[in-house]
Amino acid sequence: MWKGATVAAVFFLLAGCAADEQQRKAQQEEYAKPAAEAEAQIAQQDHARCLSYGKPGSAGYIDCRSSLKNDRADMKK
Repeated sequence: MWKGATVAAVFFLLAGCAADEQQRKAQQEEYAKPAAEAEAQIAQQDHARCLSYGKPGSAGYIDCRSSLKNDRADMKK
């Protein structure tokens, strides 16, 4: 009888842990959405700004995008 109760208790504890893990993953995905949207918006703005330096793939365009990326990295320091 104790064996069955122990097995049942372990089962319920493991089920609870699995549910917590699923909830944690869902929260991480929810928090990641605004950051991904912000990054996409920044990339779109950079693209529009750098088009004045040339077509995508040209040296001027690439230099512009690199410069903007480096400026943001410097501001984070």
